Amino acid sequence: MKLSKNKYLKINSLIKKFDFNQFELITNYGLFSGNTNLFKTLKIYELLNEVSHIKGDIIELGIHKGNTSLLIKKILDIFKIKKKLFLLDHFKGLVNFTNNDTKISKKFEFKYKSKKKQVETFINFFNLKNIKIINKDATTLRKGFFDKKQKFCFVYLDMDLYEPTINALNSIDKHVSKGGYIIFDEGLKKDWSEGKAIKKFYNLNKKKYKMIKINKFYQPDLMLRKL
Repeated sequence: MKLSKNKYLKINSLIKKFDFNQFELITNYGLFSGNTNLFKTLKIYELLNEVSHIKGDIIELGIHKGNTSLLIKKILDIFKIKKKLFLLDHFKGLVNFTNNDTKISKKFEFKYKSKKKQVETFINFFNLKNIKIINKDATTLRKGFFDKKQKFCFVYLDMDLYEPTINALNSIDKHVSKGGYIIFDEGLKKDWSEGKAIKKFYNLNKKKYKMIKINKFYQPDLMLRKL
């Protein structure tokens, strides 16, 4: 069951009808979570487990409020996967639109703003270690931004727009380990511009990557595997 807005409204009515308290809302994940959230959790676990033996750390670019970020970190800790987690965002929401972006995406200008302090607060609350937040606009990323010795086996991109996505891909390309994944939250969604950036990058790097479509109805939906 993929939860539409209407489904969420119905769940809210059920919450009121059966008088669930806030603690029960948090702890009854299986009861309230739709397939969209569950799919993301299971897919990220599957991929993290798969790359656990591959050299390199983990990085998410475009973290918003840190939901996927902390999901990744908690999975790493539960299953004792010893990788450092890097989180990159400028926390200003969707900016830096170009002619390569869709008309629909432009309606969301300045949406999805967040606060670095909020992410840090949750990291500290759960006592999570070995995390580095990079407060950086992805459109300013260039080749050479990351240390030459830095390797990544798992790269998660969720920046929606063309320019930050293509810049991130070009800057991180040489740092992706053989067998590692670049994973896209919405690479197949036509409403957003990630797909256009991915297509350009992939067409220039077909000898280095294999494109794998995951599931167009869920997130993540697309990934590139380094050959």
